[in-house]
Amino acid sequence: MISKKVRELFVSLMEVSDDSPVSYDVETEQYCGCFNNVVVDKYIELGALELIEGGSGTTTILINNRDDFLSSFAAGAREANNGSDQSYADYNANPFAFSVGYEHFHQLAKKKRPVSGYICHGFENQDTGLIHQQ
Repeated sequence: MISKKVRELFVSLMEVSDDSPVSYDVETEQYCGCFNNVVVDKYIELGALELIEGGSGTTTILINNRDDFLSSFAAGAREANNGSDQSYADYNANPFAFSVGYEHFHQLAKKKRPVSGYICHGFENQDTGLIHQQ
């Protein structure tokens, strides 16, 4: 099970849209926002993230092996939606990202009402019926 703070960090990166508090630069593949620095530092040490610019306030980071992370996160959400268990994580390029996507899907499923217009990588946009891709 992934801690709430860790899940919040990585989900905030997957929820990037025009209205979100985290921004993403397509050209540099950098995410910029106010993150929990303790969690960011831990995942920098583990090699999942790379710090571009930090300090007080806004932090800019990269996801290492971003393509693998994105595909595995989306696969986790998809398998959770299909009713599969987390054993499919073993077959992904990034089992951690799979688990974050899987657990995030289940957290959203617990809500009594789906969030209208919710945007997250690998999740269906209820307004368009399309799977959102970063």
